[in-house]
Amino acid sequence: TPKLTCNAFLRDYWPRSITVEPLNNFPIVRDLVIDMEDFMDKLKSVKPWIIRKQDYPLGAGEHRQTMDQIDEFRQFSECINCMLCYAACPVYGLNNEFLGPAATALARRYNLDSRDQGLTERLPMLANSEGVWECSFVGECSVVCPKGVDPAKAIQQTKLDTTMRFVLPFGTREE
Repeated sequence: TPKLTCNAFLRDYWPRSITVEPLNNFPIVRDLVIDMEDFMDKLKSVKPWIIRKQDYPLGAGEHRQTMDQIDEFRQFSECINCMLCYAACPVYGLNNEFLGPAATALARRYNLDSRDQGLTERLPMLANSEGVWECSFVGECSVVCPKGVDPAKAIQQTKLDTTMRFVLPFGTREE
């Protein structure tokens, strides 16, 4: 099981041996250094920022949210992009074109944000052939997350969102 070395204490493993190696499923640059370019491209592809179709007037002050609104997405905002979920994901190990757990969780975070209006811009990337439907729901991504983010949940909820978009006539669901 992959773990963050900065978060693991040797005393917890004594007297067993430990192995320190580069993350699985990523190209190795040298020694323990991996190539993160694919991961970064996937993160950028889901547009991980607030997208507004209508500007919020500057004079209106802060765009406040209630605690209930924040709680909708809080769990998915805890991701630290450590990539352990990708290292543990058997689907990403077999097909590195798969969008993957962290990118989907990040997209979910913004799709649930009451200030965001970018769902229709993100959905094509999430619903394409290498998006959420590639996931076979092993759930290892959620098991290894050091911050308790549940990427498997984000993926399954996004599958439901894409299904609802297909079943319901476009525009009948709040954007």
